[in-house]
Amino acid sequence: EAAALVDRGLASGEEGRLLAKRVRAVVARAAEDTLTHVAHALGPAPLAQDADHAKRVADLELYVRQHHAERDDASLGGALAEGARRRAADA
Repeated sequence: EAAALVDRGLASGEEGRLLAKRVRAVVARAAEDTLTHVAHALGPAPLAQDADHAKRVADLELYVRQHHAERDDASLGGALAEGARRRAADA
């Protein structure tokens, strides 16, 4: 859905910034969930005995940490609420 909006030129300005925040939040959550499920399914052995796997996990965890989770989610919620207030005032 986000890609289609970008492709049609409908994701610029404030709408584009909100869309980017939403996409980052969804991707970060999916990556965190995947890391958790893989860790539970495989246990600690691959992290201790498979250097390639351990590096991939470390790289993904570092990437996900760049999303500031609760702070970014709060910012997104505030921006969405502000947009709703503006639309209500314009109506």
